[in-house]
Amino acid sequence: MARVTRRQLIALAAAGALYGSFRFGHTRVARPAAPSGPLSKGALALMERAWAGLDPKRVLDSHVHVVGLGCGGTGCEVGERLQSAFNPMEAMKFSIYLQASGVDDLSRADQQYIERLSALIKSQSPHGRALLFAFDHVYDASGQVQLEASEFYTPNDYVVALARASPDLFVPCASVHPYRADAVAALEKAVEGGAVAVKWLPNAMEIDPSSERCDAFYDAMVRLQVPLITHAGEEKAVHAEDAQRLGNPLHLRRPLKRGLKVIVAHCASLGQNPDLDAPAGAPWVDNFELFLRLMNEPEWDGLLYGELSAITQVNRVGRPLRHLLEHPELQRRMINGSDYPLPAINALMQTGAIEKAGFITEDERRLLNEIDQHNPLLFDFVTKRTVHLGERRLADEVFMIRSELFPRLA
Repeated sequence: MARVTRRQLIALAAAGALYGSFRFGHTRVARPAAPSGPLSKGALALMERAWAGLDPKRVLDSHVHVVGLGCGGTGCEVGERLQSAFNPMEAMKFSIYLQASGVDDLSRADQQYIERLSALIKSQSPHGRALLFAFDHVYDASGQVQLEASEFYTPNDYVVALARASPDLFVPCASVHPYRADAVAALEKAVEGGAVAVKWLPNAMEIDPSSERCDAFYDAMVRLQVPLITHAGEEKAVHAEDAQRLGNPLHLRRPLKRGLKVIVAHCASLGQNPDLDAPAGAPWVDNFELFLRLMNEPEWDGLLYGELSAITQVNRVGRPLRHLLEHPELQRRMINGSDYPLPAINALMQTGAIEKAGFITEDERRLLNEIDQHNPLLFDFVTKRTVHLGERRLADEVFMIRSELFPRLA
């Protein structure tokens, strides 16, 4: 049976919503139904077990998106294609994202997004912090901004301001396109403001990580001691079909050779790419296999890390998680992330698939579903603390800040 991609899942959810006379805010395409009562003793016990061994002050969700429409002067933007009636499926997909993030008033979209995220974190006791992602525009090879090609834009200044206002909840992560003429200056400004890392999505931002155009930016990141968190593998959350090869994990050898610490989002656990180490015309290889090849190259130990966001989603759960559980030596180079707001999209978060793959029991599935009704962000965290192969689980250090990886945060 063909593997179902995240874009296909969201499209199916959108189509089902349309067929069922979809009404914004009144469907379970995204966000669980309201809880019928307080959490059971079993669910509370599972949550307590999830927090065992962790220092809440060091717990970090390293993959949290911030999206907005510019309401209240935030500076955020969403591309016209995602809001246009001429692209109904894309517009519907964006509506699902809004639902997942608790937005039901477009005039207050940016504020509601943050209010919902803040509430999900504050309602947890104890709770960690969220690394908030900025997201830069697309730029062409000459350094010119390409507004029409930019699906999202979230300014560095905005996530920095959010973190300053709520330092117990948020940590800022900048996003700077390396082809910008002012790329290094923009990075320096963001880091001075408190940014502790840089986020890229090469497939959508049209960045070639193996290009010499990135070298000056890489060197500045090394000097400023900020790691690069970059998507690798196939990307289906945004419109990037023409640029999927930019997500080839092997492109990341260039920044690694310059001494930059690189965190590979999702462990490149989706899709395939050409094997750049093989002769031309060789079969394509799973991106996860290419990621593991890099992880097994000894020169990148201490520089290359993986990140676990989306690894329990229905379109990814399987071999990548199994491999990490079977090889605990890799976990010292892993960090956790939720990919919020995606954990609140029902089509993606299916505990039945996790149980079927053998990572949770039937009873654990029932309790996780209960937690999901109360807090999808907490659900994602407890799920990753619960998955196991026999006695093998993800190590405590996966969920806590490492000083060698985030020196500015530590």
